[in-house]
Amino acid sequence: MEAKATCHCGAKHTGHICMLKSTGRLEEVAHLTSHPTVVCFTCGTEANSGDNVCSPMPLSK
Repeated sequence: MEAKATCHCGAKHTGHICMLKSTGRLEEVAHLTSHPTVVCFTCGTEANSGDNVCSPMPLSK
């Protein structure tokens, strides 16, 4: 059985891109992903700031 990645962000999760996408706030997502510098280890989403993903790691160029 595969292990599923889970989020442990707590209240901060509401501002993360995965939550914004799920609530249809796509204009905000576009703004937060225009010049990505990090990628989320959990879901692979690229973001401008580590504050906007659950498990940020530097984006390889």
